Amino acid sequence: MWMMWECVHHRVVVRVVTGLIWLLSNTVQANHIIGGDVSMRAVGSTPGLFQIELTQYWDQTKISVGNGDASVRVLIYRKQNPILIESINISLQETLPLTFDNELCAKLRQLNFVQARYYATKQFDPQKYTDPGGYYIVWERCCRNDALTNVDAATADGVAMTFYLEFPPMTKNGSTFKNSSPEFRFPNGSYLCLNKPFTFNASATDADGDQLRYSLVTPLNGYTTRTSPTSTDSSPRASYPVIAWAQGYNLATIIPGNPPLTINATTGQLNVTASQQGLFLFSVQCEEFRNGVRIGVVRRDFQLPVVDCSKSTPPPAVVMANGKAVTDLSWCQSQPLVLTVDKNPLWAYQWKKDGDNIRGATSDTLLVQGSGTYTVVKSQANVCSNDTTSQAIKVTLMTNAPVSMSLVGTQPYCTGDTITIQAEGTSDTKYRWRRNGVDMSGEQRAILRVRQSGLYTVLTQSPSAVCDGRDSINVTFNDRPTAQLNAPALAFCPDTSVPISVTSSQSNPQYSWRLNNTTLTNSASQLNATEAGTYQVTVTAPSGCTAVSNNLTLIQYDVPTVLLDSIAPVCGTGSPAVQLKGEPAGGTFAGDGVQGSLFDPAAAGVGQHALSYTIVSNDGCRVSQTRWAEVSAGPTLTGPTTYEIVKGGSVQLVTQANEPISLYRWEPPGTLNQTDIASPVAMPVETTTYQLTAVNGLGCPSTLSVLVEVAEPLYIPSAFSPNSDGVNDSWIIPNISSFPRCEVSIYNRWGELVFFSRGYSKPWDGTFRQALVQTGIYTYQIRTGADLLPATYSGQLTVIR
Repeated sequence: MWMMWECVHHRVVVRVVTGLIWLLSNTVQANHIIGGDVSMRAVGSTPGLFQIELTQYWDQTKISVGNGDASVRVLIYRKQNPILIESINISLQETLPLTFDNELCAKLRQLNFVQARYYATKQFDPQKYTDPGGYYIVWERCCRNDALTNVDAATADGVAMTFYLEFPPMTKNGSTFKNSSPEFRFPNGSYLCLNKPFTFNASATDADGDQLRYSLVTPLNGYTTRTSPTSTDSSPRASYPVIAWAQGYNLATIIPGNPPLTINATTGQLNVTASQQGLFLFSVQCEEFRNGVRIGVVRRDFQLPVVDCSKSTPPPAVVMANGKAVTDLSWCQSQPLVLTVDKNPLWAYQWKKDGDNIRGATSDTLLVQGSGTYTVVKSQANVCSNDTTSQAIKVTLMTNAPVSMSLVGTQPYCTGDTITIQAEGTSDTKYRWRRNGVDMSGEQRAILRVRQSGLYTVLTQSPSAVCDGRDSINVTFNDRPTAQLNAPALAFCPDTSVPISVTSSQSNPQYSWRLNNTTLTNSASQLNATEAGTYQVTVTAPSGCTAVSNNLTLIQYDVPTVLLDSIAPVCGTGSPAVQLKGEPAGGTFAGDGVQGSLFDPAAAGVGQHALSYTIVSNDGCRVSQTRWAEVSAGPTLTGPTTYEIVKGGSVQLVTQANEPISLYRWEPPGTLNQTDIASPVAMPVETTTYQLTAVNGLGCPSTLSVLVEVAEPLYIPSAFSPNSDGVNDSWIIPNISSFPRCEVSIYNRWGELVFFSRGYSKPWDGTFRQALVQTGIYTYQIRTGADLLPATYSGQLTVIR
């Protein structure tokens, strides 16, 4: 038998089972899907956050290229006045094989099922799910197995499948309504034997504690067909059609038998003793109630094969523990418990815990992993036959004598430390200790002081406990680093340093330096000491263990005070040499222009020069004093050296110096407003050359010559008479020859250019295009084109005949 079921609401779960669906030549059918579910489980406390998981169960014998869905799509609708809310695509993540009670019969009947899981995390908007009538989810697929015994499969469109669930709003009365769907356990692979009683617990558990009610219902057919096996229409449906039962079958006779298939509405347990072979389809509906109100519904399809098993039925296995048959067993959980049955190559076994097959538990022994009810299904190893189930063995694993361990001490634990292990049990507890599995003689107290790494185990006995107790703790003592300071010398001269290095036994340690017990900022393995005092370093290994180095004391030699007299600035390289004076006697002078104890400005050249006086002490320390000597070449004067003005005008003679000036003197003084400033105003009536002399603070002079060119102004006649009488026949402009790069333009009253000349060597004779212009008024514009005295003259010119 292959069975799947589900109950769903707000952890929206749809688990679906389909039959063997055949393939059309051009359309991929779902004949490999024999069951499944889709769930929506609330994740944490975030409103609207769910893990969506769709589980399909596949018949591996029906898997072919293209029919294993890489992803699935479920549709969510509002229930009242249905509209599509959203669709969700979920990708395949993993597969897991299912276990049968009777693997041989399953193999001979080619029953090979796996669980395929599609899941993803989805954040819904709770404000989209507020309708009091709730919502529903559907997933449709075609086609079911044509070989179904109790279904009319003669329709041309085929028998399709629709999996349907309802869930409540996510928000009620403005508040979050949290709900997760019931959870069904992972199913066993199974089948029914003809005329053999069969029961199956199809119940679910609900995380919210809601009441669940079960019933048998007719499977839904839906709207997919052989030619359109997957739904592409997202239109909301008022209802989904059901499958058509074959003649003679209905809800009361889904699987004929004595009794026929029934379900307990409260517990969800299925019961049947089948009287007819075949493959039977039906659905279980699970309704969820909270405070008497139905909040969720899910329909789950089943396909149940009934076969005629062999009449040869093996006797039930007898489960033994420690060589004795048992039914109820209490056992200390610290001791291994192995259940055994008869070892015989004629028999095959499948162990169960609480009714669920234990994957891989098919030998004649079972190591118990937890409290529960254990059974074993026994069948023939070489022939498919009826199987039998052993008596139930209720195993209760007893707790050990209560004991806990803790470490007293601050980590890290380092070589040389002593730490305390504290065991805490009951007042009547007796203690024994082991290190690395070896008993520690004489240690029988609750407290153990240790100085070595190892696995420490405490074993306890207590009259008030059934089982002995034990607890273990792993203690690791890390190697403590070493730290040795080294220096090439213990005394040094001022303005020098001594390198101090650390020798350590650790790799990649950290360093913390101190000078006279004051922490320094340096964290490297070497320190350049520039101060006298006592140095020390703390080395910290990656484990956290530390070591403090030896003290290293450094002293600094005493040195004499060195003096060097200052030198007054020198004006010019022609100045005489200056005697240098330094104390104490016996030192050496050095620097540009220094010759013995003299400073020669000519040898040094213009500029600032560093001069030094150095004394070497008895300890070899060099002490120097430095002074600056300046040789000035005089100030540098800058500014325009040529000006142009029109006769009768004035101009400021702008100059600048590169250093402060103590004296300015201009010559000739007659046409200047001032003669002792940097930039006086000149008003010459003729072209004049002015000479500036500037003296800096050292008395060094510099000169600058400035030429002011004086130009006569233009006299522009306002009329002329080009009538060939020899008088005033051309427009003569006196003094225009002083502006050889001038431009002369003349326009008529319409703005038309009638004359243009660059330079005015040939005056205008009153013609335009080789003809005399008409008598009247014309406009002129004259650009002088001078660099220093640019000007434009404009006015009117009258032509008279």
